[in-house]
Amino acid sequence: MSTQNDGCEGWRTGIDYCNSLLVGISASLLKRLVNIQRTSARIVTRKRKYDSISKDLVELHWLPIKQRVDFKILVIVYKCLHQTAPEYLSDLLHVSTSHRRLRSTSTASFILTEHKTKNSTFADRSFSCYGPKLWNALPEHIKTASSIDIFKKLLKHHLFNIAFNQ
Repeated sequence: MSTQNDGCEGWRTGIDYCNSLLVGISASLLKRLVNIQRTSARIVTRKRKYDSISKDLVELHWLPIKQRVDFKILVIVYKCLHQTAPEYLSDLLHVSTSHRRLRSTSTASFILTEHKTKNSTFADRSFSCYGPKLWNALPEHIKTASSIDIFKKLLKHHLFNIAFNQ
């Protein structure tokens, strides 16, 4: 039995492979990847080149490229915080320790130390800088998900809503 998404596995595998390296890429390179995604959606939905594809992307429930990259990085952060990622990655993240407990802070939630750089640099794109920045911006109910599957589901829904303003 075939679904509409079966035809898109090739491009998704190619784009998702090492996509964490795509953090902070130039607008022109991002546009190229977006065009690949949109072309793939046209193939899957059998639309012509100049037909609008925006509604189809929503119906396919495909995250845009930037959100796909953020999704991948946040999944790795979640795995690091729950000791299911390689140690070399976990060592790059540091849980913030505060001397006072705020009412808004949950015991199950982690706040990560964000590394500050002087200017927008290549270092800002590193996992140890970008991962904590994304993680700390997540809503509490996503950060405290009880399993990786629940986390992924909540995170995809959250990023999808941000991307398509729903």
